[in-house]
Amino acid sequence: MRRIDIFHSIMHVVDTSALDLNLLAALDALLAERNVTRAARRLGLTQSSTSHALARLRTMLGDPLLVRSGRQMVATPKAESLQAPLARALAELRRVVHTSGEFDPNTSTRTFSLGCPDLVAALLPELMGRLTRAAPSVHLNVVLSTGQDVYTSLASGALDAALAPAPEHPLSGLAQRIVGHVSFCVLARKKHPALGPRKPWSAEVWLQYPHVVVRTGSVGSGFVGSALARLGKPRNIGMTAPSFLVAPFVVAQTDMFFAAPRELTVDIARRLNLAVLSLPIPAAVARVALLWHERFTADPGHTWFREHVALTARAQLQRSDDAQKEPTPKRNKATPRGR
Repeated sequence: MRRIDIFHSIMHVVDTSALDLNLLAALDALLAERNVTRAARRLGLTQSSTSHALARLRTMLGDPLLVRSGRQMVATPKAESLQAPLARALAELRRVVHTSGEFDPNTSTRTFSLGCPDLVAALLPELMGRLTRAAPSVHLNVVLSTGQDVYTSLASGALDAALAPAPEHPLSGLAQRIVGHVSFCVLARKKHPALGPRKPWSAEVWLQYPHVVVRTGSVGSGFVGSALARLGKPRNIGMTAPSFLVAPFVVAQTDMFFAAPRELTVDIARRLNLAVLSLPIPAAVARVALLWHERFTADPGHTWFREHVALTARAQLQRSDDAQKEPTPKRNKATPRGR
């Protein structure tokens, strides 16, 4: 019998506004011992307190529960019907209370839900590998979510955590951990007519061609759109895509440009043979945050999961950042004077 069925079988006969778990524990002991004195000893209470508990139970349940038959006390039919489900319910409650603070990744079968935009898909293979090695039976549920949906889902518990741009202002009930930063670049096919060794790259050149932009339901113009608006520079939007992962494939087959976080697109740019260009206008660096509802902060399993997500995100962003840096030329050793 599932836990909810166990409790339901008891609660449907009880006025829950008067429910006292101590009384349920007393009822469990009384039904098991069929003797007030032994039940009191089992509960660590006085005989008087246990007798008083039995009187309250009789009033609450509208049944005598235990009646004297000679020198013994026997259970009424209602008490008999409650004994087994009550014992199971209390055992389950004890199990939940005693194990709720424990998490063993070696044996856990817990499912964790992570919200993220599809651009963060580059992190998922490494994250899944990390989780599988540490906890072979844990399941990861990835939800593509952006904007206000993320905050709503975290508050409701539909998501355990989310990777998203860090909120500008603290959000009630949500905690966050900055896991990295991303700067913006421009993706283009390598044989784009605007590119070449003798063709200077500038904002004017960039804005001459149509752009791919992504609209995922979030409110606002995004970092690049806001930067252009501040400069009073309009852009020609050639395509609005529903997904970040669609845009690089469009760029690979057209003369459109796509402005995207450099650290999260360098791998796909390399695979699609795209040029990665500097963003030719000033734009803010975006902070990437791991978000969760603060009621889960102390949960051991949740803490374990957050740590693996944070480590994966940091490693990916740092590796991508290092890949962009040109190696420092080695200094030639001085030629010794002599012969």
